[in-house]
Amino acid sequence: MRKAAARIAVVATLSLLAVPGVASARPWGGQGFNDLGPAYLLLGVNNGQAKVRNVQLIIACTDVGDGTESSRAFDARFGNWENLRLNRFSFEFTAFSNGRIGLVRLKGVLRSDGTGAARVRVIASAQGDQGATIERCGGSARIELRRGGN
Repeated sequence: MRKAAARIAVVATLSLLAVPGVASARPWGGQGFNDLGPAYLLLGVNNGQAKVRNVQLIIACTDVGDGTESSRAFDARFGNWENLRLNRFSFEFTAFSNGRIGLVRLKGVLRSDGTGAARVRVIASAQGDQGATIERCGGSARIELRRGGN
């Protein structure tokens, strides 16, 4: 009886080691593009949770006063750990970058083969000295991910 229990424990342990888990302490990262330029994402993943170490993309901005358009870089971090659900993540947070405040929405999946994908969307604005909105911005990108250390 003891040998059978020991054998079952060894087989269970070996099978867990053979399956690559998402809940590793390795970072996940990748890049993508939108019409304006490159986008990058770096996630921390540990024990079934993820956090946004850094997300960067180019957003399109329109001046409210004269309607001129320009491209701006947007860079954000979100240090709170969020639970992964079926290896899927979803973040929604506010970030300040290059004089603009933006709502960042980030969703994606981390697959057990060490690959994944994410979609990031940013809606941002800039305020003038009097607090009025002087610029409206937005952008999105799809980012292919890979687990670090593969």
